[in-house]
Amino acid sequence: MMISLGEIMNWVSKILIVLLLALPACSGVDSVTKKRWSNSENTISIVDMTSKDFRLMDAGSKLQGYIEETLEMTGYILAGKNARYHLKYKVIEFDEGNRMARIATMGMSESAKAQLRVKAALYDNGNMVGAWEVDSWISGGIIGGSEDNLYDFAAKEIADHLRGDF
Repeated sequence: MMISLGEIMNWVSKILIVLLLALPACSGVDSVTKKRWSNSENTISIVDMTSKDFRLMDAGSKLQGYIEETLEMTGYILAGKNARYHLKYKVIEFDEGNRMARIATMGMSESAKAQLRVKAALYDNGNMVGAWEVDSWISGGIIGGSEDNLYDFAAKEIADHLRGDF
């Protein structure tokens, strides 16, 4: 009795399918937490102060998402209103530019440039401990740069200020 390679592969694939279906059903997590303390030493909340027009407010909302992602590199923990630190920012200028013009002119056209200007301030228990203005732009390149790069650059610069790298 000789078993062919095809039969072996058939059995192996059936076993793998059964394992893939059965193993995830055997996992889980449960947690019970009781605490009466709070560690607010490095907690931060993010407050978007942008309220000029819908285009700026939309840019402020997108920037907040990028700031939240980059907070992992700063040592701050995102918290609610009870946070010790409050990062307040306001988008004061936003121009998405023209990506196709950036590609066509390789960044030589100033009118195609995408730009985002943000004023930010860090407050510790209501007292301002730092303020800065962030100017992020994309002027060209082979693929013209995307709007996502604009927000990413601004959020990383804000994170650098929070870490004290400037």
